[in-house]
Amino acid sequence: MATAMGFFQRMFSPVSARAELLEELAVLAGRNQGLVDRLKRHAALTFSNIRSGVEALAEKEELHVKVIHSILADHNVWAKLPEAALHDGSSNWARLSGDLEVIGALAAGLRINAMEWESVDEAVAGKLLQVAIEDDDRERELRKLALKCDALALD
Repeated sequence: MATAMGFFQRMFSPVSARAELLEELAVLAGRNQGLVDRLKRHAALTFSNIRSGVEALAEKEELHVKVIHSILADHNVWAKLPEAALHDGSSNWARLSGDLEVIGALAAGLRINAMEWESVDEAVAGKLLQVAIEDDDRERELRKLALKCDALALD
C-alpha cells in the first residue's frame, strides 16, 4: 500500500506536472518552428499580392518561437525538432490551407497547455495564453490570404 501511495504522490506532484508540461511545450515549440518554416517556404511560392502577408505572418510566428524557447530555456529544456511536412500542396490555396490546419492545431494546443500551467506557474500560463490568442488572430489573417487564392488553379 505504501508503494502505491508513493507512485501516486510522484504522479501528481508539482515537479512531475511541471516536467510533463515542459515536455508538451517542447513539442509545441517544434510545431511552431515547423509552421514558421512552412510559412517562409510557402511565401516564396505565392503571388506577390499574397507573399508579403505570408512573410509577415512568418515573422510574427518567429516571435512566438522565441517566447516559447525562453520559457523552455528558463527550465533547461530544449524544443523538439519540427516535424517534416509530408506534402505541401500543389497550389497556393492547398499550401495555405495546410498552414491553416497547422496554426489552428497549434493555437488549440497552446490554449490547453496554458490552462494546465495555471496551477503550476501563472506567469508561464499567461505568456502561453497570450501566444494562443495571437495565433487565433493570425489564423484569421491566414484564412483571408488563403481565400484570395484560386482553389482550382495550379501554380
